[in-house]
Amino acid sequence: MVAYPHLSSEQQQDLPKLIQVTALPVMYEDSTHQLWQCDTFQDQLILKICSSDQVDKSTFWQGMANLFDVNLPKQLGKIDQAYETVTTLSQLAIPEYISSGSSSPQTHAFILATKLPGAMVTNIEVDDDMVISLANHIGDLHQQEQKKWGRFYQADFDSQKWPLRLQDTLIALAENQSMIATELLDEVIELAANCTVDNFVPIMPDLRWDQFLQQNGSLSALVDLDAFVYGPRELELVLLEYLLDEQQANLFAEHYQKNHSLPDLTQVRKPYRLLLFMMNVLGEKNIDNWMQASTRF
Repeated sequence: MVAYPHLSSEQQQDLPKLIQVTALPVMYEDSTHQLWQCDTFQDQLILKICSSDQVDKSTFWQGMANLFDVNLPKQLGKIDQAYETVTTLSQLAIPEYISSGSSSPQTHAFILATKLPGAMVTNIEVDDDMVISLANHIGDLHQQEQKKWGRFYQADFDSQKWPLRLQDTLIALAENQSMIATELLDEVIELAANCTVDNFVPIMPDLRWDQFLQQNGSLSALVDLDAFVYGPRELELVLLEYLLDEQQANLFAEHYQKNHSLPDLTQVRKPYRLLLFMMNVLGEKNIDNWMQASTRF
């Protein structure tokens, strides 16, 4: 009998019966998951096995733990709530959730979901229609406002804690990053004290084009939901300034503003940019290039 890789007998006892399993290439050197395509008698599924060691080494997940209290291996067992909510809110296709489990001394954390048709989006393929679809997707998610923030399945931080935890996270991440000038860090810590937020929405602090699929040139699906949290929409918009060129940003803004006003990012841009840099969200290593990047919104 074909078994699911790295899952205990108890973890896989109620999962669909397998025909074959194929390991998929690791996309990035610091990837926190090993992916497997699992062919069953009903569907093709994608199994993601989470490496606790890789998560511990990841500055991104260190930032997620410090700021949002997210411990990925310990909390994957509750990721079904993200799949359910995003499926309800977004116009894009979302994989059907099958099962997941958190890590323990004896077991690996994992997610099992259906494989959707389409090809991973690359930056060079992004056109106007994809930008409009992204604006509609994010606009739909940003309509889901609430007063608490933090982990997607249990957002229980009050708004007053946002600037405090933001400051603490910036300080903690900077301890191991010698390229961050003391003057810059001090300035950003002071600015972070004024990063007040009234309402929080579903955001992806690791938003990238390669987390989406396209079919026939149209943005069709979002397939990576691991990092969803409730946070300030301004943080996601600051990240989007790195993903969109000027023309794309103008098009995004036009469609996003059909349901939302664009917030003023002037006071939050520098703290959020430094946070995203130290979390290594897009792999940039030059702090000057990152902080001086063009503003879009």
